[in-house]
Amino acid sequence: MNGTIDDMVTKFTIITTGLVSLGDEIDNDQKIKKVICALPPSLEVKSTALKELNDKEEMELIDLIGNLKTHEMERKAREKKAFQ
Repeated sequence: MNGTIDDMVTKFTIITTGLVSLGDEIDNDQKIKKVICALPPSLEVKSTALKELNDKEEMELIDLIGNLKTHEMERKAREKKAFQ
């Protein structure tokens, strides 16, 4: 992945804020789906798991972001350990 989850979230927030200012309301479910679909190929397994989640309608965007950041930190820790 070229950027971090934080980078992706920042860009996503700018876009959604712009859309809202133009009168296009985006509900939580739409935001969740858009973030999951925008995940890079390096997170394909995570993306697939999130798409199959039964309770994603109840998931809040902040929970999804936290989940992705945790996954990113764990992946970086595994990579660091593998190079030691």
